[in-house]
Amino acid sequence: MMKGKSFLIGLALVALSAFSAHAYDLRWGTAPVGGLWGVLGNAMIEDVLKANPNIKGSTVPIGGAANILGIAENKLNIAFSFSDVAYDAWEGNEFFKAKGKIRNIRALACLFPEPTQFAVYADSGITSIAQLKGKKVTPGPKGSAIELVTRRILQEYGLSYKDMKIQLIGFEDGAQLMIDNHLDAVLYGAMVYPAPTLMNINSQRQIRLLSLSDEVMANLVKKYKGLIPYTLPAQSYKGITSPTKGVASMVNLVVDQAMPDDVAYAITKIIAQNFERYKGLVKPMALAKLKEMPNDAGIPFHPGALKYYKERGWIK
Repeated sequence: MMKGKSFLIGLALVALSAFSAHAYDLRWGTAPVGGLWGVLGNAMIEDVLKANPNIKGSTVPIGGAANILGIAENKLNIAFSFSDVAYDAWEGNEFFKAKGKIRNIRALACLFPEPTQFAVYADSGITSIAQLKGKKVTPGPKGSAIELVTRRILQEYGLSYKDMKIQLIGFEDGAQLMIDNHLDAVLYGAMVYPAPTLMNINSQRQIRLLSLSDEVMANLVKKYKGLIPYTLPAQSYKGITSPTKGVASMVNLVVDQAMPDDVAYAITKIIAQNFERYKGLVKPMALAKLKEMPNDAGIPFHPGALKYYKERGWIK
């Protein structure tokens, strides 16, 4: 009788292992402590580990372009990034010129957009981007992905930092300078929405968001793979009465191409199954759509992720 029970237990364990990803240690690049990537990454890895006993690992608070470099240098094997930054890495542009083309990265999932948010005060008289010439502005911290998109937008209008009085400073510092009337504009080329700093500024004095022209939007999307056209609706912030046209960079998950297919599949599946729950953890996820997980991420997708998306019928 005991032999029969042992045989059945053995069969059950074999069956269970057939549905579990094989042993793997995740090193998941997020962002500095307190950031939304950290909150989201901790929730996601907890779900993945709970559902897959053979997978171990933890999050690593790095952030930005360093996440991609971490994968390239085998310090990470999964990380949050932006779609346009991932494409720059693939081509060896901007932050990655010194490293050269990084081709060992693959997309796992697109999550949510970070749209253009160029803010001025509603009573400033500034109604177009061309009018920013000679003004005091901040595009965010130097070397950030947000600042890069801002610079690319300004270039489409024939503007450079030399045409303005630029402050390359942190988001909170920029907001305070705006509130204290030491800045005329806060220029976020691709920023988390809703942006806490803009909400803070708007609570003190009504802001206006500047739209991009259709021509500039089209040029940006054509030149910089990973950017998409994106329009914020009216009332995106209190008192904003009309839609705001711009572009957006997608926050995505990037993995090492060497990640086993079954591990990539398992992670993708768990994220999809818990997708709606994540929307309650961080506000920007409210813009995310489950079936858009396989949307263009700037770089090729991992085969394990593609397998899941095909099973769900989201791609052919």
